[in-house]
Amino acid sequence: MVNIIKKKVSGKEYYYLSYSYRENNKVNNISKAIGKDLPEYEELARIKESFCYDIFQKVWMPKIEIITKKYHEQFDSLPKPIQVKDLRTFGVRFTHNTNRIEGSTLTLREVAVVVDEPNIPINKATNDIIEAKSHMSVYEDMITINRNIDWELVLDWHEKIFELTKPEIAGITRQYPIQISRSKYVPPMGGVENLLDDLLNWYNENKDKLHPVYLACMMHFRFVSIHPFGDGNGRICRILMNYILFKNKSPMFDIEYKIRQRYYNALENANLKEDDMIFIGWFCKEYIKANEKY
Repeated sequence: MVNIIKKKVSGKEYYYLSYSYRENNKVNNISKAIGKDLPEYEELARIKESFCYDIFQKVWMPKIEIITKKYHEQFDSLPKPIQVKDLRTFGVRFTHNTNRIEGSTLTLREVAVVVDEPNIPINKATNDIIEAKSHMSVYEDMITINRNIDWELVLDWHEKIFELTKPEIAGITRQYPIQISRSKYVPPMGGVENLLDDLLNWYNENKDKLHPVYLACMMHFRFVSIHPFGDGNGRICRILMNYILFKNKSPMFDIEYKIRQRYYNALENANLKEDDMIFIGWFCKEYIKANEKY
């Protein structure tokens, strides 16, 4: 995590941001001078955001760049039908895991049957089956369209996933308090649409400046922290994450159900401690691990 520390330089005390990480059995430290006085909250938040990106560039970006290069070499060498097949295979796994994280009872094999052989009956909850079909449909939309990420797109995807199972909240931002099951973090009570506006503005200002993996990570974290919908926030933020990665020709990220507890912990701790770096560190390590085959 990022800490604020004091150091004496030439007899005078200065504030620094500090981050420690382990590499090759050695503890390394990255620091950034703030000044003799701590800035106001908003300015400190801006400095921290810049520092987090500096850390990302130094610690994880070199490995991610290698992965991306190898991914392109492998994917681009495939015949077009195999590329399409691989993208669909990823979509089935992604649909299974993202819904499973949210409580779906379908196995990976059952999700494959639902999307590839819809006439074969499955003895599982109807809503799980419908939401698997709807999510896969949105995923297929995601890899074929070229739309900017804006209000209309977010609401459209949410409505498509939930219009048949939760029509009363589908495509509608919440105007009421909400709690996250098994979490101490409480999302913002009001001003949800303003917060989402700010996030979308941040994305549009930075989409051509920041590395796509970092951009996808922060969009994921900030969107789910706002929790703009009554339900389905996790599924939408993971769709947005992969849309950013796919649009920028980076390997996508399927957060597997088996690591869900570490995923929950990273989100909760980053929010409770107001330290983005907790989630960024988790995300980058797991992203690299998920794509280490490249």
